Amino acid sequence: MLLCSPKWQKILGFVFSAVLVVSVAACGVATPSTPKTESPSASAKPSEAAKPSASESAKPSASAPASKEPMKVGVILTLTGPTGSVGTKDLAGVEMAVEEINAAGGIMGRKIELIQRDDGGDPTKARTAAEELVEKNKVEFIVGPTITSPAQAAATFLTDAKVVNITSGTGDAATDPTKFPYAFTNGLWASEQGQPIARYAVDIIKTNKVGIVAEAGAYGIASTDGYKAGLKAKGLEPVGIQQFTTGATDMSGQLNALKRAGAEAVLLASTGADSARVLKTFQAIGWDVPVLGNVDLTSAAVVDVVGPEGMKNVYALGYERMAFSDKKPINPKTKAFADKLAKRMNLPALKDAFTFEAQYYDTVYVLKMAIEKAGTTEGPKLAAALEQVKDWDGVYASWSYSKTRHCALEPDDQVMVKASSGKAGFFELAPGY
Repeated sequence: MLLCSPKWQKILGFVFSAVLVVSVAACGVATPSTPKTESPSASAKPSEAAKPSASESAKPSASAPASKEPMKVGVILTLTGPTGSVGTKDLAGVEMAVEEINAAGGIMGRKIELIQRDDGGDPTKARTAAEELVEKNKVEFIVGPTITSPAQAAATFLTDAKVVNITSGTGDAATDPTKFPYAFTNGLWASEQGQPIARYAVDIIKTNKVGIVAEAGAYGIASTDGYKAGLKAKGLEPVGIQQFTTGATDMSGQLNALKRAGAEAVLLASTGADSARVLKTFQAIGWDVPVLGNVDLTSAAVVDVVGPEGMKNVYALGYERMAFSDKKPINPKTKAFADKLAKRMNLPALKDAFTFEAQYYDTVYVLKMAIEKAGTTEGPKLAAALEQVKDWDGVYASWSYSKTRHCALEPDDQVMVKASSGKAGFFELAPGY
């Protein structure tokens, strides 16, 4: 046959060799595999590996994202329920800051995209929201929750996920850096709030018979511990301690028990509608004694519900920058924020305390500063950058964090004010300053 001739044998050999080379080359081109991503386990306990290591410094990361995709930020706040009035104000502060930052180009060139969840004050809902925001929505950090119990529930998950959050929950346990190295509070720890309040009752009101009434959650427990510590420093013990469940409608049993115990002043630890109901109960049982508590006692949700008569003997732990007297002028930076907020709300002047708006407005800007310092939103590096914040000049206070103190404020940042003395959002210092 012709194909068996030497000439054709040479041609066929050449073709076979070429096909063989192409086949081998094709086999050497591997298809890239998609790396498997494991979501953090909801049931895993915080481990040493979850903590930022000493080597994870806050220096700008060489791997800072070049992408200009939006920076997804989770927001978990209490927008409904007894503390809903507080969370609504928190959200207004967040949105105000984000609008300004986005208008100026965002953070590291990335616009912020907020993804919100309402925990309703429920710890289980807060944790579920945290899991969903991180695992499904891929948020890079979280703002909130509003109150302590939901914050602590969320922190148990966020620690394993290595995601930073700043909460206004001030119960010490929720932002204990040894347990929750990625959790920070934008306020003063409850145990430290309690001490100046207790001192005011003893030193200014001049009583040694002090009772305590508190909500039964994490915040109330931490505040009670602070009150007891403050009284102990003065050589006193409370004449009685009473608790109530959040959302309870009748606190007369608790207050009557303190009245029978001879309390001449009562230290209150609660928030939102709960605080208003407690103060209304004082009126209902005809018991007129000084009541001292946290900054929430200055809010319209409390003051307007209770009324002037029920508020005349109520004092709140306010913020130094939001307080005034004949001898103390209003802080210019804080005043400028109040005017800007009033304009945003189409008001000539604020009619209510603006503590919560200012607190979360500052929170977003502190996170912006820390992210830009770290060069990334990665949890360990962002947490390390936050721990280096020192005397940052905010609207509502001067902020400082450290490795051992994930609490933004110091006791000197707060003062006692007359709870119902609000004027355009600022409050008159209580007697004794």
